[in-house]
Amino acid sequence: MKKIITTLLKAGVSIAILVYLFRKIDFAEVWQLFKHVHVGYLIAALGLYLLGQLFCAYRWKLVAALMGFHNSFSEFFTYYFIGMFFNLFLPTAIGGDVGKCYYLAKGNKKVLRAVVSVLADRGSGLIVLVMIAGISLTMVNGVTLPSSLPAGILMGNTLVLIGLVVPIFAGKYLSGFSEKVSLLLTYWKKPVPLIKAIGISFIFHALIIIIHILIGMSLEMTIPWKFYLFVVPLVVTVSMLPVSLSGIGLREGAYVFFLAFVNVPKTEALTFAFGWFTILVMSSLTGGIVFAINSLVSRK
Repeated sequence: MKKIITTLLKAGVSIAILVYLFRKIDFAEVWQLFKHVHVGYLIAALGLYLLGQLFCAYRWKLVAALMGFHNSFSEFFTYYFIGMFFNLFLPTAIGGDVGKCYYLAKGNKKVLRAVVSVLADRGSGLIVLVMIAGISLTMVNGVTLPSSLPAGILMGNTLVLIGLVVPIFAGKYLSGFSEKVSLLLTYWKKPVPLIKAIGISFIFHALIIIIHILIGMSLEMTIPWKFYLFVVPLVVTVSMLPVSLSGIGLREGAYVFFLAFVNVPKTEALTFAFGWFTILVMSSLTGGIVFAINSLVSRK
């Protein structure tokens, strides 16, 4: 019952934000933007996103190996794409991680280790998001930002640095907190997989930024390319907050809020958000195909 109430509350948040945003835009203008969209750029963006998921599947394989999972890349690819599909239906933007843990631990009962591998995979991506946001502060010259934003980004980078350094010196004390913490500290005892995962995360998020540039080009929007380095990590981070259904509403509102700093009208910003949402849905449906094939193969 509690889960149902929580899901309904998240749905309410998503609906409330979307209703508010829809009241602020001109649908006739949205239609005009869609009529003149350059579909080729969106197709290229979708292709890059799917390529990025292959990098992510390999990243997960690297960090999962340290937890004792030596599955083939095809299995990690399958589980990762199934997780993308689950993201469409589970109540947060990280809901697919539950599915990934289930499939990885299925048959071996190493649930905790599967969870830790997913946390390490997610964590390496989050670390890079924060770092890119910090780097972007040196590149958004001429854009007036609320002082709280740079301060928050710098605080995030400081916390990431502390989080990476503290386990090196205090690992033996932290390991006593719980088995999960102890397993996570394995990545500091044998840091090569984590370092590689962070490197792959840079490649993946570079692709995400290029995808956003392509979406802007498809809509003939004149957003400075450097600003994408600022807005993308912030929007992705906001959409991961577990207060709405799969980030719906939060993500769109974040685009409208952040793109306003470079004078993008609400209608164009929301149309841009729909473009990114389309990429996510299409890629998730690709995950649905993988899920269907995997289910059929499993029954044989």
